[in-house]
Amino acid sequence: MIRRPRAVLSAIVFSLALRAIPGAAAPPPAPPKPKLAVVISVDGLGWARLEGYRPLYTAGLKRLLDEGWNERGARYQHLNTETGPGHASLGTGAPPRVTGIVLNSWFEYTPDGALQNVYCTDQKDAVTGRKIAGPGNLRVPTLGDRLVEAVKGARVVSVSAKDRGAIFLAGKDPAHAVYWYDGETGRFQTSAAYRPPAAAGAIVKKFNETRAGGNLPARFGLVWQKLPEPAPAPGAKPYPTAVPLNVIARYQFPSHGLGFGHDISTYGRVPAGAPYGYFGGIYRSPLIDELTADLVLAFLNDTGYELGHGDVPDLLAISFSGHDPVAHDYGDESEESRDALRRLDVQIGRVLDALDANYPKGTVLVALSADHGFPVMPEVAKALDKTATGGRLETGRETLHNDRERLNRLLADALCLDRSAKVVGGMDGWNLFYSRAAFPYKTVAGACGRAGAPVTAADVDRVLPGVIKHFWDEEVEEVLLVSAQAAWPDTPARTFVRNDFDRERSGDAFVIPRFGVMNSYNPGRGAMHGTLYEYDIHVPLVFWGAGVRAGASDTATTPYDLAPTVGRWLGVTLPEATGRALPLPR
Repeated sequence: MIRRPRAVLSAIVFSLALRAIPGAAAPPPAPPKPKLAVVISVDGLGWARLEGYRPLYTAGLKRLLDEGWNERGARYQHLNTETGPGHASLGTGAPPRVTGIVLNSWFEYTPDGALQNVYCTDQKDAVTGRKIAGPGNLRVPTLGDRLVEAVKGARVVSVSAKDRGAIFLAGKDPAHAVYWYDGETGRFQTSAAYRPPAAAGAIVKKFNETRAGGNLPARFGLVWQKLPEPAPAPGAKPYPTAVPLNVIARYQFPSHGLGFGHDISTYGRVPAGAPYGYFGGIYRSPLIDELTADLVLAFLNDTGYELGHGDVPDLLAISFSGHDPVAHDYGDESEESRDALRRLDVQIGRVLDALDANYPKGTVLVALSADHGFPVMPEVAKALDKTATGGRLETGRETLHNDRERLNRLLADALCLDRSAKVVGGMDGWNLFYSRAAFPYKTVAGACGRAGAPVTAADVDRVLPGVIKHFWDEEVEEVLLVSAQAAWPDTPARTFVRNDFDRERSGDAFVIPRFGVMNSYNPGRGAMHGTLYEYDIHVPLVFWGAGVRAGASDTATTPYDLAPTVGRWLGVTLPEATGRALPLPR
C-alpha cells in the first residue's frame, strides 16, 4: 500500500470534487519552484557587437537570443564603465555611488599622507594583516548575500578568470564558494576572505589536479588557432566579418603576435618583463572561457554537491572574462574578438545543455549581461571613415612623455611651481587625484611674483579646467571639479558622474572625454573602455528559462535591473538596489 501525506490526499479529493461540479475549472498548475538562478556576465560585450555577430552563433548565445527575453535598451548610467564597477553593479543592482566600487583601482591616503593605489578587491587578512583579494571595499550586500541571509541553506557559487568578476558577483558572505584563475599557476583559487564548504573546495581541488595547471598544455596546446569559418547557407547573406588585418594590425598590441595562429606560450616576453608565461597567455585568450566553463560544469555535474537540487534555491554566478583582454589587445573590431565570441557561444551552449540535462523544466532562470562594452580603436575608425573623430590620452608608463606627466608640467607652469612638482599624484580611468599631502606647494620667482607663495588645492582647481581645455580640447569635453559638485552644469555627463561619485574614492576631478576618445596604457595601440558613450554603456540584458517567453523590448532599462529581477524570482528583495525588478513575459 502506498502511503500519501494527508495534505496530498486532501488536494486529490479537492481536485476530484472540482471535476464533479458542472462548469468548474481546474485550478492552474502551480509554477515550478525555483531551483537555480544563473547569472552570466560577459566581460566587455557591448550590445552592438553581440547583435552584429548574431548570424555566427550556433549554440549558447543563439539560444539565449532566440529563446530568451531580450531587453535591448539596457544601458549603464555611470562613468568609468570598467570590470570592477560593472560586476559590482550586476551583483547588487546599484551604481558605483552605492557600491563604492568606482574604478578598477583608485587612490587613497595612507596615515602618513602618501597617496597609495587601491585595487578594487584589496583587503587585509584579519589574521595575518597581509593584502588579499576579497569583497571588503564593497559597501552594500549583493543578491547572493541577500539570498543566503533570507533563505536558510541557500548557497552561492561564483567562478571567473578575474578575482573582481567572481567576487563582486558573489558578495560579502564568507561562506560563498568564490574562485578565480591564477595566471601564475594555471589553477583556480580563492582567498582567506572566503571559507567555502569543504565539498566545494574538493571539487576545485580535483579540477585543478586533473584539468588545470600542468594539464593545460596537453589540453589546449601552445597555439590559439581561429575556428574554421562556417559554411554559408545557399542564398544566405555573407557572414559578418571583422576589420581586415592589413587595416588593423599596426594598431594592435601583439601580446600573442600578429595574425593567427597566436603562440600563447610567448606571453611574458612581449612586452619584456611581463610577469606571466604560458598560463598568463591562456588568460589573454578565449581559451580561458573554456576553462571557466569546465569548472562550472564540474559544479553542475557533481552529484555530491547537488547545486540547485536541495529544498531551497541556489545561485550560480559566471563571469566569462576571455573577450575582454582579447579586445584590449587586438581591438573589439578584430578577427581575434570575433573568434573569442564564436568560442564563447560554444561554452555558454555547454552550460545551457547541462542545465537542461540536470534540472526540471522551469526551475532555472538564466540572466546574461555585461560589465561594459568597447569602442572601435580611434585609428581604425579613422582608417574606415575619414570623418571619424576621437583619439587617446596616453597614461601608460611605456609612453615616453605621457599625458599625466605633461599635465603636471603645464600645471607647474600655470601655478609658477618648479617643474618637478607632481600636483596630480594619480590618474585612473577618468579621475584625477591631487597630491594633497604635498600642499601647500611654494611658488618660484617669476610671473607670479616672489618665490614662496603658497599654492593649495583651491589654486589647482582654479587653473586645471582651463589648462586641460586649452591643451586637450580635441579630446576633452569638460572637467568637473569635485569641490564644485553643487554647481556642476546640467550636461549629459552630470548624471553619469554623480552615479560614479564616492567622496572617499573619486579623487578631485572628473575628466569627461569626447566621443571616440579613450585613455590608453599602450601608446597608439590596443583599446580601452570606460566612457559614458553608447559603445561602452549599451550592453545585453537577457533572461532565459523559468517559463520566460521569447521576445524583446526596446524600453529603456539598465543592467542595475538584473539583480532585482532575479531576486524577485528567488523571493529576495534588495533594499539598496536602484534598479527595478522587470516583469518577465511568460
